[in-house]
Amino acid sequence: MKILVYDDNPDFGGHQVMACRGIAALAAEPALEIECMLNPANHRLAAQLRGADIPVCPAQARMPAPPPDLVLCIQGDIAQSTAGIRAARKAGIECVSYLALPHRRATMGAKLGALRDGLNKKWVNAPDRFITLSESMKQILLDRGCTQPIAIVPNGIPAPPSPKHQVSSIQTIGLVGRIEFNQKQQDFMARTFLANPAFNDCRLLFVGGGPDEDRLRKTIEDEERITLLPWQSDMETVYNQIDLLAIPSRYEGVPLVMLEALARGIPVIGSNRDGMQDILPPEWTFAPENSTSLASAFSAARKTWNQKIDALQQRILTEHANSLFQQNFRSAVVG
Repeated sequence: MKILVYDDNPDFGGHQVMACRGIAALAAEPALEIECMLNPANHRLAAQLRGADIPVCPAQARMPAPPPDLVLCIQGDIAQSTAGIRAARKAGIECVSYLALPHRRATMGAKLGALRDGLNKKWVNAPDRFITLSESMKQILLDRGCTQPIAIVPNGIPAPPSPKHQVSSIQTIGLVGRIEFNQKQQDFMARTFLANPAFNDCRLLFVGGGPDEDRLRKTIEDEERITLLPWQSDMETVYNQIDLLAIPSRYEGVPLVMLEALARGIPVIGSNRDGMQDILPPEWTFAPENSTSLASAFSAARKTWNQKIDALQQRILTEHANSLFQQNFRSAVVG
């Protein structure tokens, strides 16, 4: 069976990381032949796949010859990789979407979001099947009118090198991710951290880069308790520096950084949306863009993390193991 993987996203994020792990599981099957069509600008994704001896070529809006038996489209959101979906439908080839964020553009706070949601409605049922990350992501698809089969494959992570992170007290808060204020809300986190007395004895560490990096630097300049680091090739050095991870995003899928932190015994607070709401204790979540709610969740986590973290860590290590993800992903794609 020949499978064509199509991803025209120029960016490399958590969903591409998971796609690589899933594609590797497919490529390990002797009966499957895997080829990938990628955006030429996504050098990191191409390098990862080529490193696993998986053929890669530039994305194009037509099927290769001979045509594949199945097209797997990697979709960060419902409007990405639609050229691959369109080409598969035109050729009469079964198309499966691996979708991270089925959210409406209006929910994402995008410009002209409602209008764009109307234009994108045609893609809600365009693939023959969907694979998404969690029950909450499936529900968003259903709420948008999806009638196609939807499989849930939770994200999986490799086991950490050390199963127990030594957190003695919560002093350093980490926020790891692409620096993009509309979704990730680093500006909101910085303002709350500086203004609310709940954080007076803490430090804040931002890790990442992105379109709003310069704006964040201006916001935190001369603030001795806040540090900004670029992306790190060795994330263990980051996890060893933080005592708690914060995810103040307006929307997410199931963040890998949340799973990685919890797997290391690091408590996490997050907005009460999506994957954070699915996994974190309710008192560790907060209303998006609400500083008082964020400070309350931080105070609650600071008081209760030692009683709750062991069960959370064990849940992640059991339910979100990479081997389980790869098994479930392979079954969801080919049965």
